[in-house]
Amino acid sequence: MKPSTLLATLGLFAGLAAAEPASPVDVNFVDADNFTDFSDSYSFPTRGRDLLIKELKSYIEAQVAQHLAPGQRLAIVITDVDMAGEFEPWQGSTAQDIRIVKDLYPPRINLSFRLTDDAGNVLAEGNRKLRDLGFMYSSRVTDRDPLRHEKQLLERWISRELRAAERA
Repeated sequence: MKPSTLLATLGLFAGLAAAEPASPVDVNFVDADNFTDFSDSYSFPTRGRDLLIKELKSYIEAQVAQHLAPGQRLAIVITDVDMAGEFEPWQGSTAQDIRIVKDLYPPRINLSFRLTDDAGNVLAEGNRKLRDLGFMYSSRVTDRDPLRHEKQLLERWISRELRAAERA
């Protein structure tokens, strides 16, 4: 490919990328290394954390996008996650990386958020400590997603919070 053609193609892609509107949802995880329990391993607590963050972030973005009115933006800052279940290393070395899910260990997520309209006016904001003490009664047995309980907790919050903002 000629250098001039390559430059023209790169310029076209750069122009298209710049023309894309910014996402109406901004999700950030603050100090994830110090979250209460956000890991897929007891032995290696940081292993898989980036993947869990990516998965939860994309889920939140998709759920929020369904509820936002045109022009609205939602910024969410996740400050702590305590996943449903717990690692119980005292069960033996072969079970130390198995997450035991009991109603004793509900999912918990702490976050702050700000919902704005297209002019930047704040429609709703606040801090929330999300808990789902009944998570064992509302989950599907066939669901194998490791974040299923946290996603369900966030889905309920998003629906409730954005409906309340519509009424305000």
